[in-house]
Amino acid sequence: MKLKEALHKYETMKEKSEKEIIRIAEKHTKNAKAIISKILKYLEELNKKEIPKNVDPRLAKIVKMERETYIRALQNMLEKIQDIKDIEKILPEISRLHIAHGRHLLLIFEKDVYRINALLKDLSNEYTAYLSALKTLQFPEIETKRLLKEIEDLRKHIDEQELLLKQFIESLHNLEVEKEQLEKLPEFSILKENEEKLKREILSRELSARSKLSKLQKPIKRMRLPDKHANEFLKNSGYALEHPQAFLEVLEKVEGKLDKKYKKTSEWAKRNIVKEAQTIKELKEELTNVERKLAHFKSKEESIQRALEELKQKIKQREEKIKVLKEELQNLEKKLKESISELERIVGDKIDVEL
Repeated sequence: MKLKEALHKYETMKEKSEKEIIRIAEKHTKNAKAIISKILKYLEELNKKEIPKNVDPRLAKIVKMERETYIRALQNMLEKIQDIKDIEKILPEISRLHIAHGRHLLLIFEKDVYRINALLKDLSNEYTAYLSALKTLQFPEIETKRLLKEIEDLRKHIDEQELLLKQFIESLHNLEVEKEQLEKLPEFSILKENEEKLKREILSRELSARSKLSKLQKPIKRMRLPDKHANEFLKNSGYALEHPQAFLEVLEKVEGKLDKKYKKTSEWAKRNIVKEAQTIKELKEELTNVERKLAHFKSKEESIQRALEELKQKIKQREEKIKVLKEELQNLEKKLKESISELERIVGDKIDVEL
C-alpha cells in the first residue's frame, strides 16, 4: 500500500471512529440524563417528606439542616452535568457530599437515601460503560503527515545551506587564485626579494659593526668620561652608526688612553665608521623606498588574506550547521519510521514509502 493511500485510509477510519465516539457519547449522555432526572425527582420527594414526630427534636433539627444541604448540593452538582464527560468531575464531589452530609440523613430517611445512592451508582456505571466503549474506538494520533512536512522543509533547508557552502568554497578558491597571481607578479616578486635582500644586508652590516664597536665599550666605561655621546654609546653600540662624527670625537678623547689590544678596533672605527654608517643609511633609504612601493601590493595581499580568513570561518560555521541539521534530519527520519510502523499496524497493511 502506498503511503498516500494508507494516510487516506487512516483518516477515513479515524473519521468513522470519531463519528462513532460522538454517537456513543450521545447515547450515554441520554442514559445519564434519564438517571439524573430520576435522582432529581427522588430528591424532590425527599425534600417534601415530613420528619416523624417521634424523632428526638435535636436529631430532627440536625436531619432537617443536613437534608437541605444534601439536596441543594446534590441538585447543583447534577445540574452541571450536560454531557457524559462531565460526570468525571462530579463523582468525587458526590462522594465527599455523602461523607459530609449523609450520615444523619440515613437514620431517618434510609430508604430514600439508598434509592438515590443506587441511582448515583447507576450514573457512575453509565460513565464506566462509556469509558469502556471509548477504549475500542479511540484512535492513536500519528504524526506521519507532520513529520513528512518537517523532513521536506528540513531537506530544502539543508540543500540551501549546502549551496551556500559550495558558493563559499568557490569564493575561497577564487581568492586563493587571486592571491597566488598577485604574489607571482614580477614587480611584486622583485620588490619582495629586494626587501629581503636589503634587510639581510642592513642587519649583517649593523651586527658586524656593532660587534666590533662593542669591544670599545669596556675601556671607555672604565674612563668615566663626562661626555653625553660616550654615555649614549655605552648604552647602545649602535649609537656610533647613527652619530659617527660624534663617536669619532669620543675616540679622539680616549685614543691615547686605550690599551694596545683596543687600538686595532679604534683604527678600524676611524677608517670605516663614517663610510659604514653612510652605507647603512643609504641601504635603509633604499629599503624605505622599496617598502613604499610594496605597500600597495601588501595592502591588497592583506585584504585578500583577511577575506580568506573570514571565508574559512564562514565555511567552518556552515559545515557545523549542516552537520547539526543532518543529525536533526536523521532523528526526524527515525521518528517517521516509527510513525509509519504505527500506521501499518492501524491500517493492517505494509506501506511502501518513497522518501
